[in-house]
Amino acid sequence: MNKRKAKTVGKIIGGIIGLYVIYFIFTALILVALRTPPGVVERVIEFKETDETVTLLEYGLDAFGARMDIIDQAEESIDVSYFYMEDGESVQLFYAYILAAADRGVEVRYILDGIFHGVRGDDRDVLRAFNAHPNIELKLYEPIVSIVLAPWRLNNRLHDKLLLVDNQYAIIGGRNVGDLYYERSAEDVGYSYDRDVLIINADQAEESLVSDMRAYYTDLFESEYAKTEDNRNLFQWEQNLADEKIAALTETYEEHKIELEERDNVSEIDNWVERSVEINSGFFTHNSIERNFKQPYIWSDMLTLASQAEESIFIQSSWTIPDRHMRRHIEEADITIDEGILLTNGMSTNSNMVAQSGTENRRQYFVDSFLDYYEYQPKEASLHMKSMVVDDRISVVGAFNFDARSTYLSTESMIVLDSEELAEQIMTEAEESYLKKSVLFEQDGTVIPGEKTDENDVIWWQRLLIPAMRPIAWALESLL
Repeated sequence: MNKRKAKTVGKIIGGIIGLYVIYFIFTALILVALRTPPGVVERVIEFKETDETVTLLEYGLDAFGARMDIIDQAEESIDVSYFYMEDGESVQLFYAYILAAADRGVEVRYILDGIFHGVRGDDRDVLRAFNAHPNIELKLYEPIVSIVLAPWRLNNRLHDKLLLVDNQYAIIGGRNVGDLYYERSAEDVGYSYDRDVLIINADQAEESLVSDMRAYYTDLFESEYAKTEDNRNLFQWEQNLADEKIAALTETYEEHKIELEERDNVSEIDNWVERSVEINSGFFTHNSIERNFKQPYIWSDMLTLASQAEESIFIQSSWTIPDRHMRRHIEEADITIDEGILLTNGMSTNSNMVAQSGTENRRQYFVDSFLDYYEYQPKEASLHMKSMVVDDRISVVGAFNFDARSTYLSTESMIVLDSEELAEQIMTEAEESYLKKSVLFEQDGTVIPGEKTDENDVIWWQRLLIPAMRPIAWALESLL
């Protein structure tokens, strides 16, 4: 091929790529940002009475230990759903415990987000190992291959964090699986504070919150957007890698069990049961399962709960980016209380530059509202929990961020519990562990530091980059 032909071919290829980029940006970003999402859904909230109990998993080691304990107790089924699995010791142990459960005959359903799952590089061998196991069914939700020709599918992300065992145990909250969430190895190492709850259905009652969560999981797992990853025969080289990974995970499990036998104060299922508190009633809520805009059931339920509040509301979210539709919904809601707290991340804690820029854009909106607006300050740590407490009695915990993406675009789920003891535990943790390390923004521009706030300056590049990104965050607010 001569140089002229090569140049012509290059121009054609470049043109095709350029057109595709324009097509991708228009259909995946601009078109979605311009469309009007569904309005608030009129729903009657029905609290279900239950004999189940709940344990607050506020600290990372507790949250990880509880996961390992209920997986190790599984006899019939395990259902797993996470946004991503970040490489680290906790991830490998999680894989090892899942594999050990499957080896003893437990049926495992395992679904991850198809883009952000994090199972890449050497961890691809885990997919092959699970693929090869007869008791594990693995799926990816809306994987990359599904969005190549239909880029708008990019926004259909799985954001649920669920672990369900035997219709007896369920863990729901904000944590993915990764060392970032479970153990802080040093003060200068990034760490994400989060919140989960363990629901215990001791009698395995069929009509229970755990069974409601499992019914939703089944719908999610069997939806057309969940693509099976174990529906083909492996090549020999893949099978060899799978065998090696299975052997490595089996060894990891066995070594960890030996290590636990040598430790003092090792957790067991009985520990979590003893720590649990009563639930008067509750309900499980989730967005609809569909592409494009979802029915904003969680947002609608949260607005209803807020309108029913008689004394106070406490909201804790990684980011607070309500778009114009959500802001209108808030203003139209019949919220009569004049006391509340909103706690989110400050600029120095940021782990998501675009989302933090969006939060900066909407700070004044909340400062001017009836809510006391706090931003968490410590460096090398951030808040990742998503919770609401109403009247020091109703607790809402799950994966839903206070933004348009969680409201309309991603799969999301939350558990709503009427339990004064749980609400008290959450508020105590919030006041002692987070609000004292936060700053309060007053309407007159005054910033009041908490008694344990370390007033370090924001890193220079954050101080420059986040304000520079605010116009982008404003333009794409409905996608954040």
